Amino acid sequence: MRDLGYITQAQYDEAMADDVFARIAEVQDIKEAEGDIYSYYTDKILVDLENDFMEIYGCTKQEASMMIFTGGYSVYSVQDKAIQKICEDVINDTSYYGDGTRVGLDYELTILDADGETAHNYSIGHLIKYYKEQTGNSKYNNIYQNEDAARAAADGFKEAMLIRTGGTYSGERFTVSPQPQFSFTLMDQKTGYVKAIVGGRGDKASNRGLDRATDSPRQPGSCFKILAAYLPLIDACGGSLATPFTDEPYKYANGVEVHNWWGSSYRGPVTVRTAIQNSMNIIAVKAITEATPELAYQYLVDVGLTTIVDYDVDSDGSIISDINQATALGGITKGVTTYEMTGAYASIANGGIYTKPVVYSKVVDHDGNVVIDNTTPTTRRVMKATTAWQLIEGMKSVLNGGTGGSARMTTGIKCAGKTGTTTNTYDLWFCGMSPYYTASIWMGFDSNVDMGGYNQSLHCRMWRDIMDQIATMEGQDPSVDFEKPEGITTVTLCQLTGDLPGEGCPTFTDYCSTDSIPTKRCAGHATYTFCRESKCIATSQCPDTVTFTAEIDETTGQKRLVSTQGGESTDGYNFTEEVCPLHPEESEKLTLTSSAGEGGAISPSVEVDRGSTVTFMITPYNGYTIADVQVNGASVGVVTSYTFTDVQDNASINVTFAPVSNPEPQPATTTQAPTTQAPTTEAPTTTEAPATEAPTTTEAPTTQATEQPSEPTEPSGEGQ
Repeated sequence: MRDLGYITQAQYDEAMADDVFARIAEVQDIKEAEGDIYSYYTDKILVDLENDFMEIYGCTKQEASMMIFTGGYSVYSVQDKAIQKICEDVINDTSYYGDGTRVGLDYELTILDADGETAHNYSIGHLIKYYKEQTGNSKYNNIYQNEDAARAAADGFKEAMLIRTGGTYSGERFTVSPQPQFSFTLMDQKTGYVKAIVGGRGDKASNRGLDRATDSPRQPGSCFKILAAYLPLIDACGGSLATPFTDEPYKYANGVEVHNWWGSSYRGPVTVRTAIQNSMNIIAVKAITEATPELAYQYLVDVGLTTIVDYDVDSDGSIISDINQATALGGITKGVTTYEMTGAYASIANGGIYTKPVVYSKVVDHDGNVVIDNTTPTTRRVMKATTAWQLIEGMKSVLNGGTGGSARMTTGIKCAGKTGTTTNTYDLWFCGMSPYYTASIWMGFDSNVDMGGYNQSLHCRMWRDIMDQIATMEGQDPSVDFEKPEGITTVTLCQLTGDLPGEGCPTFTDYCSTDSIPTKRCAGHATYTFCRESKCIATSQCPDTVTFTAEIDETTGQKRLVSTQGGESTDGYNFTEEVCPLHPEESEKLTLTSSAGEGGAISPSVEVDRGSTVTFMITPYNGYTIADVQVNGASVGVVTSYTFTDVQDNASINVTFAPVSNPEPQPATTTQAPTTQAPTTEAPTTTEAPATEAPTTTEAPTTQATEQPSEPTEPSGEGQ
């Protein structure tokens, strides 16, 4: 206009000096103050539009913002408002929380010095620091029982700062939000379309404020085990759902011990499926160690996580990196958002193909030109289809008997997922999927506050209720399942080596990809029980024992002990065939004692094995006859022989003789003891009678056993 003479140089200079961006921002602030508050979803659209415009047009963020509001663009959102309403209604339903609702305080204060010009500006961080010093409570935070308590804390801080500065009150911003808080993101894994975003619970107070779903990274806990441990193990390191690991005492490379979430007990050999189902920390750390943290980090990048750190230097000079073993348990530097975790889990639900999450399908300028087209999703394969299917199978077990049972959909729609709980229960997560949608939910306080006082499955039930309501609304088919790809089979592996089983190997059977079946066969195993005191092979008398499996070296044939059920360490034990000398076996020999009075003889006393059958022969001398035979003190009559059948206790037999005036061979009888049900272990011992004797049979009295062996008891232990 200047060059064509429509305006003067002075007018040109005045126009160029005008800060038009500041005026636009001022108008926008006025609109927001008047109550035109956007939804969390609209906020996300504006953020993504700014970034896309900056990339397309090479402009600044401020210029991109102006273009959005003044450029006449049409933006086609992919939000499903019916799904959005279901999500918001469940998250804001106070019946889930009962009396557990508290408030989080956000506070800003400005005080002017006596000159009326110098300002002292305070934030919620200053308030928390002040009360930490005043109360001596290092864990003091901005969470209060109700709004009145928060108001009292703000007023107390304001009064203290007025006294400290000697200034005058200028202004403050006091807001509270309900606590605990939530974030939730749901997307269609096939298209990448994000159908709903809930950035928080309660009324949204401002535009472009805190969106917990997209802008507030939190520690993910065990949800990260799937992405950081088992994904690289199965996809690149030959692992499968059948791959065995031993749950046992284990340490990080720096010597710090890894603990399972349930305490210090161990479960011995388990499969990857069982480790996923029960969220076992030690197995996850072993898995990332085998895959290497470096490889795990690359997979995390591939599935769209942008907040993880490869290398950084902290303010104190220490190195910060998420390339470490603890990443398997979700111990990362900055945390993650439900928005990006949903995208990452959606790559599993989509058969291993990552689809970039989008909130608008296209953007059209005022001339009808499409400047951004998301109708064709941006995708990349990040894992094998067989890997994705096995991870889904493992996560189905989480809902069907594992830590996430509360998230199982009541409509019968097939679903899978993983729970996550962080240290001190600051964060509760569930990331899950159905054949239709993938969604993630986070529950916690905006400040790190222990969630132990809340129902630990509340967030899982809310995830379930949202997904069930959507399934009912859409008429989803319960028979639809995740598509099983080619290349999946079952495999049976040795529990201890992960090789194909050899002779005596304990085994596991589960799914595996055909290209991950081991080719090596285990040399074999055998099981031995040791006395804890002597470290030798246990006898039945050893009071405290442990059972190990011995691994057979395929080259030397020697045996090496490995830990088995219970995850007991073999430290201090070496394979030996020496039997415990401290607790010898109780003798199984029983004594049958015989005695005869003057005038005859009886078979001598003997030691016999339990269960034996033994016959004692009785012979009177010439001029004597048998007067009586007693077994264990009870008379069995006049017999020339007596048979002990199935001997179970020590016993005695005594004979008395009497003289006769005219000695002639006397007829006598044979008596047999009653038979019990124990098996015979030894053939009868026989002493022959004189040829002139012709014994007959007389029934002997029944004797009563004095003690019955006690029944063995089942060893106690924790089930898998």
